[in-house]
Amino acid sequence: MEEWIEQIIGEGGSLCRCCEDYEYRPQQIEMARGVAAALEMGRHCLVEAGTGVGKTVAYLTPAIVHALRGKPVVISTHTINLQEQLVGKDIPLMRAAMPDTPFKAVLVKGRANYLCLWELDQARGDITLQGDPLFERILKWSEETQTGDVSELDFNFPSWGEICSNQDTCRHQQCHYFNRCHYYGMRARAAQADLIAVNHSLFFSDLALRLTDPKSAILPEYGAVIFDEAHHLEDVASKVFGVEFSNYRVQSILNRIRKRRDLAVTASQVGLIESANRLLFTLFQDVPRQEFFFHDAFTDRQRARLDEAASELVALLDGLNTQLSEQDTEGSDDLRHRIDGFRRILGRMKDDLVNLFFREHDNYFKWCEKPAGGRLVSCCLHLTPVDVSAALGDSLWDRADSAVLTSATLANSGGFTYIRSRLGLPDSAIELPLGSPFNFREQVLLYVPKDLEFPSEKPEYAEAVARRIEDIVRVSGGRAFLLFTSYRMLNAVYENLNGRLPYRLLRQGDMSNDRLLDEFRSADNACLFGVHSFWEGVDVKGEKLSCVVIDKLPFAVPDSPINRARCDAITASGGDWFRDYAMPQAQIRLKQGFGRLVRTRTDRGVVAILDSRLLKKYYGKEFLRYLPKCRTTTGLEEVREFFATQSTGRATRPARGREPG
Repeated sequence: MEEWIEQIIGEGGSLCRCCEDYEYRPQQIEMARGVAAALEMGRHCLVEAGTGVGKTVAYLTPAIVHALRGKPVVISTHTINLQEQLVGKDIPLMRAAMPDTPFKAVLVKGRANYLCLWELDQARGDITLQGDPLFERILKWSEETQTGDVSELDFNFPSWGEICSNQDTCRHQQCHYFNRCHYYGMRARAAQADLIAVNHSLFFSDLALRLTDPKSAILPEYGAVIFDEAHHLEDVASKVFGVEFSNYRVQSILNRIRKRRDLAVTASQVGLIESANRLLFTLFQDVPRQEFFFHDAFTDRQRARLDEAASELVALLDGLNTQLSEQDTEGSDDLRHRIDGFRRILGRMKDDLVNLFFREHDNYFKWCEKPAGGRLVSCCLHLTPVDVSAALGDSLWDRADSAVLTSATLANSGGFTYIRSRLGLPDSAIELPLGSPFNFREQVLLYVPKDLEFPSEKPEYAEAVARRIEDIVRVSGGRAFLLFTSYRMLNAVYENLNGRLPYRLLRQGDMSNDRLLDEFRSADNACLFGVHSFWEGVDVKGEKLSCVVIDKLPFAVPDSPINRARCDAITASGGDWFRDYAMPQAQIRLKQGFGRLVRTRTDRGVVAILDSRLLKKYYGKEFLRYLPKCRTTTGLEEVREFFATQSTGRATRPARGREPG
C-alpha cells in the first residue's frame, strides 16, 4: 500500500502529472498512510484533516487499492451534492492518476430519488395530471433517461413523490418493469462496484434495515466504510434511528387515496381522518414555543385531550386499513398491489403514532418542532434517541471490518474524546490529528474586541454588534461573510445596516443558498449574512472573500429539546454538560466558521469574532488555543493596517499582533 501511495500522491507522483494545480502536501501523505494502516489492520480510525490537506484524495487512494484486493469500500458523505462531487469530479481524477488500475465506482441514493415506471403508469390515469405540461415533460424524460435519477431534471415536478420508487408500494421481482427498474438497476451496479458512494442518511437507513430486516438492506456487503464530514454522524444517526411524524404525512396518503376512483373509500371517510389529523396538530400549534418536550408543554387536562385526539386518529387509520383489506380486488392485480402498498403506509403511520403517544422507550425523548406564528403551516413530532453510542456499537463498530471518520473539524481541544464518547467508538481506534498545510500566521489576522459587552438579547447589544461590523467591513471593502448563530441576530443587524453600507447586502432566506453564493461571487464587494449552512461546506477562493465576521461563540441553544435531553443525560451520569458537551460542540462549530476564510495558499484576510468572552472567560483561552495558529489583535487599527498592506501589496506579513493562547 505504501508503494501505491507514493506512486500516486507522492512528490512527482501520477496525480501531480495529470492535475495541473496539484500540490504535494506532507499532511496528505500522512493521512493516506493512516487510512491505509486502518484498512489493512481492520481497525477504526479518526482523522482531522485541516483545510488544504486534500482529504478526499488522501482517503480515496488507499480505499481504491483496498477495495481491489477484497470487499468493496463504502464512501459516505453528508449530502447528495457532496456524493455527486465525489463521483463526478474526485473519482474521475483518481482514474486519470491510475490508468492501469481500472475500478468501478457507483453513486447510490435513496430510492425516492429514482423514477418508478409502475407508479408512472398509475399516474397516467390521474385526471389532475392530464394536460399538465410538467407531467408531459416527465413522460418525455422517462423515455430518454438511463438512470431515472431526479437530479437529471432541470425543473421541479410537484408530484414527484407519487411517481418515485417507494418501499411500501414496490412490487420487487413481481413487477413487470423489474428488469428495467431504475432503483434495482442502481443496486445491481452497486453489487459489482469497488467503491460505493452514499450519503450518511442512506448509510444509516441501510444500517437500521440490517438490524430489523436484513433481506431489505439497500447496500451490498462491504468491507470498510469511510465517513467524510463525520462530525455530522451523531445528528444523522439520531434522526434515522428515531421517528418523525409531520402534519403533512397523513394528508399525503389521503391525497393519493382521494385520486383513486376504484377504491371503496368515501369522501366523508377521508374528511373524518383529515379532521382528526388537523385537530391533533392544532393542539401542538397552540403551544407558543417553536420547540418543546411533550411532557413540558401540556397540563394533565390538555394531555388527556392530546391522547384522545391521537387515539382517534390511530383508530381511523386502522379502520381505513381494515376496510381496504376487505375490498374485492379479484381480476385486478394492479389494484391489489396498490391497496397492499397503501395498507403498508397506513400500518407504518399507526405504529409511529402509537410509539409517539402510547409507549415509553428508554433512551428516547418526545418533542415537537414548528415554525413561529399561529397558522398550522408545518409541524413535526419526534421520537429521538438521547444517545446513539450503544446502537452504533452493536450495528456498526462491532460489525464493520474498518471505519474511517474524517473531517476538517472532528477534534476538540486537540483530541477526539468528545466524538469518541458521542459515537461510542472503541478505544482501539487510531487517532490522527493533522494540521493544515497553510501558513495561517502569514495569511490571517484574528480580531477579537475586548470592549464589547458579553452577548445578550438586548436591542442595544445588537446595535453595538451592527456598528462594529460596519467598522470592519468598511475597512475590508465588503468582501465579507457575516456569520450569525441565530436568525434573530442576523435580521436585527441586517435591518440596522441595510442602506448604510455602500455594498451589496445578501441575506440568507431571501433566495436559495446556491443563488446567494453565485451573487456573492459575481459581485465585487458583497456582504453575505448567513446562519447555520454557511458556517461549513462553502468554498469561496481568492479576494472575493477577505473577511469573515462571527457574531459570537456558537454555543447551541441550551433549552432546545435535543440539547436539554443530551445535557440532562450527561449530568445524570455524573458528567459536566458544559465541559463534556456544550464546549466541544461550540469549538468544532467555531473552527468551521473560521475555516470559511482561507481556502488556498494565497488567500489572505481577517477573521473577526465579536465575543469578548474569548478574552475574559476562563474557557475563552481553550477556544483560542485550538484555532489555527495565526496572529491576533484586539484593536481595529491593526485590522486597518492589515487591509492597507494587502491593498498595496507591499508586505507579505499581516499587521502586527500576538499569537493566541
